[in-house]
Amino acid sequence: MARTRRAKPDEQLTLVEHLDELRTRLIAVLVVFTLAAGICFYKSEALLQFLAGPLPDNIQKQGFLQTGPLDAILTSIAISIYGALLLTLPIATYQLYAFVIPAFAVEHHKSVKPLLAMIPGLFIAGVIFAWYLVVPPALDFLFTYNADAFVQLPRAKDYIQFVMLTLLAMGIVFELPVVMLILARLRIVSSAFMRGNWRISIVVLAVVAMLLPGVDPISFIVEFIPLLVLYGFSYFLVLMVERGREEEPDPEPLT
Repeated sequence: MARTRRAKPDEQLTLVEHLDELRTRLIAVLVVFTLAAGICFYKSEALLQFLAGPLPDNIQKQGFLQTGPLDAILTSIAISIYGALLLTLPIATYQLYAFVIPAFAVEHHKSVKPLLAMIPGLFIAGVIFAWYLVVPPALDFLFTYNADAFVQLPRAKDYIQFVMLTLLAMGIVFELPVVMLILARLRIVSSAFMRGNWRISIVVLAVVAMLLPGVDPISFIVEFIPLLVLYGFSYFLVLMVERGREEEPDPEPLT
């Protein structure tokens, strides 16, 4: 596959050339996704055993419930798709950045480029946070609530969906500071706006936490608190951007 050419900020491309560049980048993402899905499908049994780690010991010993002949193969397919999404999102983020960055004015490039480069790292940090601090307490609560009234034999497909969606959601949520920084650099969001609408922001963050995977109160708490911390951190980052902008010298007048 030919190397994708990145458009320069001052380069005027036709609609066909923009679509051709977009097509090339989408193909690159699809190739990575396909390779990742194939590898995850090949290693689906090992990945299933790894993902079952946070489960209580008694459920791990019993294994997962199979109610039909297709359960095993559908579980492997689910693991391959969700695993490929986790592995491909950083690549897709870079391709999006490379396609969109020429649309920004040249003076914004030095400030926007490092911020967009942080997105994959923050996504990985969110996935790690979810794996160690969100998934275990959520599963512990869900499998101990009225445990005596149920025979606990979870289906692998349902379990994989819950865990992987939680990892994906928290990975995306952790990108909030970078998004707010970019908006601040582009003068779309200000610290005054964030400070004046903090009550509305808390309600919105609470709704977001409710919409994230997991309907139990433990999942809500461990997802809502990081959202509040990320929002507060974003506020101070936006404030730093504004103070740095004030210290920049004014451009010299044209003669």
